Amino acid sequence: MGKSKAGQGLNDKQAAFCREYVKDCNGAQAAIRAGYAPKNAEVTAAKLLRLVKVRDEISALLGELLQEAKIPLERKIFDYWMIRAFYDITEIISVNGVMKLSDEELRAKGLHVCIDSINQKVSAQGETIITYKFADKDRAAEMLQKYIRMIREEVTIKGDIPVIKIAEKSVLEGG
Repeated sequence: MGKSKAGQGLNDKQAAFCREYVKDCNGAQAAIRAGYAPKNAEVTAAKLLRLVKVRDEISALLGELLQEAKIPLERKIFDYWMIRAFYDITEIISVNGVMKLSDEELRAKGLHVCIDSINQKVSAQGETIITYKFADKDRAAEMLQKYIRMIREEVTIKGDIPVIKIAEKSVLEGG
């Protein structure tokens, strides 16, 4: 977490309080960790939290934390769709329908996201039949294209509203 711009105008203890407060949102403990007297920590925290500049700094710091958390989440989502779009089914299952990998191996390779469902039933002859439903690679590729904005959804508006369509360059054209 970097130094926010809102922190200008705060003294060192107030800035420390803000940094400590965003860790657990416990005002009294944040005040103590920031160097304020433990005896009056709750009162001090309440006073600090009423200051606009302190609230602004806490908001800025929380915004930074949320942005930092967003990047790994976006990466996970991107990786999920990449695996679903480009997996090799022959790595998972043989041509005669036998799973090549154990559950642990599927998870270790990240391929578990390619199996949407596993159904097991017993035939009239008493044989156990297992069927697998695998990820739709075309759908996953489409989701990736939307994510990286190769595909833009067109919105149609009906009525007497004048509409101006502005064409955007596609990603492939460098736009």
